[in-house]
Amino acid sequence: MATNTLTPRRTQTREKLMDAATSLFAQKGVLAASVEEICERAEFTRGAFYSNFADKDELCLAVLNRQAARELLATQKAVATLSGAVLAANTIDGLVELALSVFLAAQPRSSEDLLAAMELRLHAIRSPGLRASLLALNEEMVEQIGTQLVTAIGRVGATLTVPVAQAIDLLHAVYTHSGSTALLNGLEPDDQSRRAQLTALLKSLVIESGTRR
Repeated sequence: MATNTLTPRRTQTREKLMDAATSLFAQKGVLAASVEEICERAEFTRGAFYSNFADKDELCLAVLNRQAARELLATQKAVATLSGAVLAANTIDGLVELALSVFLAAQPRSSEDLLAAMELRLHAIRSPGLRASLLALNEEMVEQIGTQLVTAIGRVGATLTVPVAQAIDLLHAVYTHSGSTALLNGLEPDDQSRRAQLTALLKSLVIESGTRR
């Protein structure tokens, strides 16, 4: 997620191009969204695009890095907020709620972001160069968010029953599936319904330290 120092103007240009790309990726997929359409949506020329990105795959990676940075920041804020929270008797329900709040803070908040993320993942599967970059980014994110998650539940005397990387994979699978199912039914993904599914999963993954299962 390392970034070079950019001028404010160039940063703004890149942000607008990434916003336009995210919207188009969600609407029609990565392959169907042309550089010309992205430039038109962002109200920039092709010259502006290519002065910031070598090609569309580099733009895709920039979008993925921006999403990862936002997720990590949200996770850090959630952990900081919850660190002072008082959970009644450190019950399993309290521990699950804490872990779930940390996880949900890091997830895409809109249908557009969720769709774009799924399209980018599919595109990376088909693009060997982008695939390697996404795998490296995912590994970094699991390590950093995993550390935050373990720290959060550890503060209240809890532990995970599986390795943290596996726990995050399971949570993402349920989160993405519930979101895509809602969209298939013409509904907006709802955190309340997701919470019910994620809570059931987490109750099998989080226990008080010293408890045998």
